Amino acid sequence: MRHLLSSTALCLSVLAASAAVAQTGPDEAGAETRDDIIVTAQPFVEGEISKSDAPLIRTPQAISVVTGETIRERGITDLNDALRSVAGISRSSTYGYYDAYTIRGYDTAYDSLYLDGLITYSVAGTNYDLAGLERVEVLKGPASSLYGSAPIGGIVNLVSKRPQDRAFLDAGVATGSYGLIEGRVDANAPLDKDGRFLFRLNALISDQDDFVPHAAKNRLFVAPALTVVFGENTHLTLLGRWQRDHDNPWSPLPAEGTVLPNANGPLPYTFPINFTGDQTVKNYQNYKSAGYIFDHDFSDQVRFTQTLRYTNAKTYWNNWIFADAFADSDYVDGVQQGHILGLLLYGPFYQTDKSLGVDSRLSAKVDTGPLSHQILVGYDYRQIRSRSHDDGGNFDYTANTLDYLNPDYTAPLIHDPVWAYADGSKGHQSGVYIQDQIGLGDSLFLTAGGRWDWVVNNGKKDTDFSPRIGLNYLLTPQVAVYASWSRSFAPQFGWMEAFDGSALPNGHGRNIEAGLKIANLGGGLSATAAVFDLVRTNVPTVDPLHPDYYLVTGEQRSRGFEVEGAWAPVDGANLSLAYTYIHAEVTEDNDIPPGTRLGNVPHHNLYVRGEYELQQGPLKGLGASVAVLWNSAKVADSSYYYDADGDGTNDADFRLPGYVLADAGLSYRIDDWRIALNVNNIFDKHYYPEASYYTRVVIGEPRSWRLSLSRRF
Repeated sequence: MRHLLSSTALCLSVLAASAAVAQTGPDEAGAETRDDIIVTAQPFVEGEISKSDAPLIRTPQAISVVTGETIRERGITDLNDALRSVAGISRSSTYGYYDAYTIRGYDTAYDSLYLDGLITYSVAGTNYDLAGLERVEVLKGPASSLYGSAPIGGIVNLVSKRPQDRAFLDAGVATGSYGLIEGRVDANAPLDKDGRFLFRLNALISDQDDFVPHAAKNRLFVAPALTVVFGENTHLTLLGRWQRDHDNPWSPLPAEGTVLPNANGPLPYTFPINFTGDQTVKNYQNYKSAGYIFDHDFSDQVRFTQTLRYTNAKTYWNNWIFADAFADSDYVDGVQQGHILGLLLYGPFYQTDKSLGVDSRLSAKVDTGPLSHQILVGYDYRQIRSRSHDDGGNFDYTANTLDYLNPDYTAPLIHDPVWAYADGSKGHQSGVYIQDQIGLGDSLFLTAGGRWDWVVNNGKKDTDFSPRIGLNYLLTPQVAVYASWSRSFAPQFGWMEAFDGSALPNGHGRNIEAGLKIANLGGGLSATAAVFDLVRTNVPTVDPLHPDYYLVTGEQRSRGFEVEGAWAPVDGANLSLAYTYIHAEVTEDNDIPPGTRLGNVPHHNLYVRGEYELQQGPLKGLGASVAVLWNSAKVADSSYYYDADGDGTNDADFRLPGYVLADAGLSYRIDDWRIALNVNNIFDKHYYPEASYYTRVVIGEPRSWRLSLSRRF
């Protein structure tokens, strides 16, 4: 609370010298709308991720937006799938379980996902339901000048649905592959005749088996929201979110028998590992959050905004099993001869993460002679407390085994209390940021800013400064070129330390970027194109003199270009494309050979989609879509050196083969009804989208279908 009051006081002290603001009430999307750049050929919406109402065509950084309408009409239920249409993003090593991805070649780990502008931190990972989202925003490249500690590649911001000033009800049901049963509702209504109290409720219930035998997932989701209109210039929106997941998750498979040869032949594509012993593996995750967004306009030039959220996330696994070795491992000419999987056992495992975040900012528009200014000043604070406990798994690969040629799932699992542990961590971060976007006339805009951060992690203190500068030049009101330079920082993992016991210095990143932005050219074409060069420094690498400790002499580099765009050539038609070329590699390291490609980053990533809906005639409302995704081959994991077969080569540098996937859809819209059939991976391609370590290769989902029916009242 002390930090909340201090952040409010900071911005109010600046306001004392300011003139007073025009009102912007909640609109249909819960945010202002305007012509801007987005990844679909729909009306452009404001992106909150920039913390500014400046049009994105004047922002010197690549920002993409995926609308909630796009998510719903394509039948998307997973964030990784929603990000397919965004250039520069590919799936990361998540075991297929939680939200994670690489942005411009760099793994985003746990600190890149934001909800309504505040970080969603959970050590155990998150898998956010998309039913309560208005849109998904992606800021590519360093975000530290506005957000503090953040991955160099970029961040993703989820925007919650907000109450609107009219009553409606949008309800839907769905069925599909693996016994899917789903129901959802989006209800909105003013609570009084004057429209001072606006309420919205989003809810979803879903139950489904998974494509791996004995795996399943069950979800309940509720998100209420209440907006209080104190006056035409002041609004308070209260936001709640509760999500409960009860899953029987599946585990990844070893490389030898999937993407690498095994003398005994390949493992079955959907071979179950977690269904082992006296019980099926279960995972329970309970996520609760409550917060608010407050804004007050003092004049047409000055606005104050404060966002706060408290989160409590709990995770429980009764067991989690990985086939991390072959108990009968043997190599002949570099080929694995073993077929008995040695199982690594975690659990029962408990994890609790409690976090508080608050961001307070003031934006002001000022003219000084021929120059216009959009000034942003803010302060934010975040804290996290995490507790974990493992009752004792078993890391002895010979204690629990499974023969994939003749699997026996009846043998009870052997736990070993020697592996039991309890751990906890806490930390907080506060930062002050300032930014000025200076306009010279209507064509040239200079953006400059920086942020000072103070970080405490398990009692270890550090500070950092993250600057950014960029230039935009509008060739026309709809076409702009830009260039920018920015830096990022991120604290190191707490378990890494130097030989002298000191904490490792923060990791840093530098980005140079230039690009082109097109917004609604001719009313139907929008696109972005960018070239980028990101360098990550202070990367932890093994101390050669003390192998159990670390130095920060490592360096990584990611260079490439990306283009994404959308075009509506005629009414009812939409064409979209996203292409990325990335060369991401280790440039300095004491353990990994320089030149090694970074893991889970394909050189080429292409997504193309076409949609058309008839606008007239007896079949008006009938629509069809087709999409193709291509990922080139990529290194599976370059995070450590691992010589599995003893031949003196780094087997962690193994490849995942490239793949092409095709999706298709049919829909029919009549009055307020819509029915849709979406089929993913229509050719039932076997593919491996990601891997973590030498033994954890994630299998891609086979062909699946989803049939949905919805009505808006």
